[in-house]
Amino acid sequence: MELYHVTTLVKKYRDCKNVAFQWFRCERRVPRSYADLIENYDLADDRYAEGCIDEMFELDEAQALKDYIDQNYGEAGITTIKKAKLPIANNTMGVGEIPVGGSQDFHMLDKAPGYSLPFKVWGYFDLRGCELADESGRRP
Repeated sequence: MELYHVTTLVKKYRDCKNVAFQWFRCERRVPRSYADLIENYDLADDRYAEGCIDEMFELDEAQALKDYIDQNYGEAGITTIKKAKLPIANNTMGVGEIPVGGSQDFHMLDKAPGYSLPFKVWGYFDLRGCELADESGRRP
């Protein structure tokens, strides 16, 4: 099985320049073959690595997401699809598990008016230390 990551580099977001949005599926799905996708997979381990696998996109999903973003937000940034390196380490955590607040947060794309994809997608972003869009300096 091949899985993919989708990232959008937004030219300007909340007064910051070149902000990366790491998109991920934020809903449960039919379990995948975790033993093939996670190194040294053990059912007794925590489920973070499984969650990381579940966040990734199949190629058709990744392309649909890229097309949706390009069509609705195309001028704001550049969206890329990158094949995931599999298997992942058994101690890997997905971006959906990162505690957020303040300068780190999730953009809930599936809550946007007119959202049309058949799966829920959120994007993780981190503004800590970002370069200000007006080039007057760096964010504290």
